[in-house]
Amino acid sequence: MTLSRQGDWTNHKFFKTDKFILAIWIALPVLNWIINFPHDRHNNYKIFRAMFWHLVEQKNLYAAYPQEHGDFFHYGPAFSLVIAPFAIFPDVVGGLLWGLFNVLILFYALNKLKLKQQLNVLLMLLATIELANSVWANQYNPCISAMIILSFAMVEEEKDFYAPFWILLGAFTKVYGVVGLIFFLFSKNKVNFILGCVVWAIAFFVLPMVLSSPSYIVQTYLDWYYDLISKNSQLIVSISSDLTIMGLVRKLSGHLELSNFWFFAFGLPLLLLPLIRVKQFGSKQFRLLILASLLMFIVLFSTASEHPTYVICIIGCFLWLVLQEKIFTMRNIILIFFVLFLTGLAPTYVFSKEVAVFILYYALKALPCVVIWFLLLWDLYKKNFLSIPDTNYFIINSRN
Repeated sequence: MTLSRQGDWTNHKFFKTDKFILAIWIALPVLNWIINFPHDRHNNYKIFRAMFWHLVEQKNLYAAYPQEHGDFFHYGPAFSLVIAPFAIFPDVVGGLLWGLFNVLILFYALNKLKLKQQLNVLLMLLATIELANSVWANQYNPCISAMIILSFAMVEEEKDFYAPFWILLGAFTKVYGVVGLIFFLFSKNKVNFILGCVVWAIAFFVLPMVLSSPSYIVQTYLDWYYDLISKNSQLIVSISSDLTIMGLVRKLSGHLELSNFWFFAFGLPLLLLPLIRVKQFGSKQFRLLILASLLMFIVLFSTASEHPTYVICIIGCFLWLVLQEKIFTMRNIILIFFVLFLTGLAPTYVFSKEVAVFILYYALKALPCVVIWFLLLWDLYKKNFLSIPDTNYFIINSRN
């Protein structure tokens, strides 16, 4: 059973405009705020907002503030630059704007990939469940996804000086964005790319000092380093975290002591090996699948990965799907079902609390994504992308 990418589904009017998807995405943070704000269920946003004022007051960003919010802050001081426009408002306004900002920047970033309209709509439609999971938690992950995607898009548009803006903003806030440095290999003006790295790195290091002081920011980066080390050791044994390849193996085997080193020693070469196929760099499909692989890798190999983090990984999963020559094969339909069910819905309370706890405890949320990552890598290793016209998938611009 197959339905080709050029099949009848592409002619359905639903897939010819993204306005309906945009309306759904905007509704997600609005509904979240209407339902949860009156019940004071917006702890993550409280943490983010408090971080800004703690930085201005030069307090320890990583200390406990139980009178203000639960849990701890774990991002870099440059996050103050991202949250500032929202933190100046009362929670009731700032939190809603924060949710809207996250969905809108991701929507904008995906459109910058210049996928054909039908494929872009399908991608966003399939990603909606996981986006809702992240928005419901008032998380930063849709924005992180957007930053990595925008850094890729800037390289594609030959705006090489500006691509590192997004890479380094992501790296200076949540580390994940650093993977975008791989896009240097696709840059046509590597001097501008390197210059951009230097300029934006200095900017994101220095600008938070304007809100506080140089000595405070230097100390805060040291505090952040030790906080990440401490957080990593705690998350390995957490039920709701380590939803990764490592967690999947550790929890199913019962060997929680297995070191991350061996997983990275296995996974990192697999991630980088396709980059030796330099001739394939001429295919935008190949380059976009490298992006998809990176989006999946940073979630599947990070012990900090939690339920709301998976919006990053899911974008990678479904990028791979929409770039298949035949999307709706039986294999792909089964994969879509398991991603939407096991990764997206089962870890919520849609079915039952017992099901959610079981899925999270054994890190089964990661399983469908792990399968897709290996299928994606196989394509990157074996497929001759130069024989497939980019016009099949993309709105062509001067780069192509």
